[in-house]
Amino acid sequence: MSDDRMLSPEEAQQIVLDNVHTLGVERVPVLEALGRVLAVDVVARHDNPPHDNSAMDGYAVRHADVEEATRERPAVLELVEDIPAGHVPQKEVGAGQASRIMTGGLVPQGADAVVMVEDTRAEGGRVEILESDEEGGNIRRCGEDMRAGEVVIAAGTECGIGEVSVLAAQQHTFATVYRRPTVAIFSTGDELVEIDEPLEPGKIVNSNTASLAALCRAHGAVPLMLPSAADTASDTRRVVEMALTADFAISSGGVSVGEYDYVKQVLDDMGADIKLWRVVMKPGKPLFFCLIAGKPYFGVPGNPVSSMMSFLQFVRPAIRKVGGYSGADLYLPEARAVLDNEVENDGNRRNYLRAQLHYADGQICATTRGGQGSHMITSMLGANGFVVLEPEEKVAAGGEVRVQLIGKVF
Repeated sequence: MSDDRMLSPEEAQQIVLDNVHTLGVERVPVLEALGRVLAVDVVARHDNPPHDNSAMDGYAVRHADVEEATRERPAVLELVEDIPAGHVPQKEVGAGQASRIMTGGLVPQGADAVVMVEDTRAEGGRVEILESDEEGGNIRRCGEDMRAGEVVIAAGTECGIGEVSVLAAQQHTFATVYRRPTVAIFSTGDELVEIDEPLEPGKIVNSNTASLAALCRAHGAVPLMLPSAADTASDTRRVVEMALTADFAISSGGVSVGEYDYVKQVLDDMGADIKLWRVVMKPGKPLFFCLIAGKPYFGVPGNPVSSMMSFLQFVRPAIRKVGGYSGADLYLPEARAVLDNEVENDGNRRNYLRAQLHYADGQICATTRGGQGSHMITSMLGANGFVVLEPEEKVAAGGEVRVQLIGKVF
């Protein structure tokens, strides 16, 4: 690595994205395509609707027979057939005739309009049409929604509820999507105990592996949680080698400049192609990124909030690019928000303050959380956004700030 300077978050993001690529595609059952990016165009296999059908319960008629009908002078027609949905009409509607039809029923030959039942009066084998309708009224035309052979969903589209519905309507039981990366995750440090182990004096609970795994799952990757590595070069190397069985690797801790921070040293010894180390941001300054055995490796800080912040700013875009997203969809969505309280960044790094965002009077408003230390996990409770402050930036209550969204805003 020739450039050892601290990078801006944007520079670091670009370096990461320049070094990750899609992993191929896979076919998944249509329900499992939800939230995935389609890798190929979806083509309609048949017209939808597949035939002209009624949009109403009513009577299929010839418009010429009813165009002058009024409640005072109704058109009286002979009933020739009942047509439930799912049944094929057996009789053509001729002059002076009508067929009773249910919503979704196939429109019979000869009919060119459907009069809804509220505008009719049936008695015996006849029906009185009390109000006329336009030609073609209340008929869903064959193919007006989708035409056989046309592209109905373009490749690169995220599969949502509407896309699943279209896939199902066109009888696509499987969808071709970009493959999700597997991500191996482990933490480093002699001070760590796992969440199911006794908490002894001098120890802390390893929450990072669980939170990073949850973030992976939430943002489109398959997490693989590995055991923690002790603060020795040999054990760090052992766990790194295990991690390289996945598509990506993330380790938390051990990437700073302390005497027992071995991750960077071990990866260097293993021939890693180091791409960046340190970003001008708070929290999350000591970010390490390299390629090893051709695979992206992220070394994120050990402080819990720093590790989550590094994931959201750098690992998330990489996962999304591998998953088929592009352009602005790679990054956290941004907006402007009105502050409920004063904020200040008196440092020389960009600061990401955890905040609760909400709508008021048609605007997004932001309230920053109380404790903003990178060790304070509770600052992420209820946080659905970050207030982004540049160095030396101060904004009074009521002022506007840039925010990043990490959750739903209500």
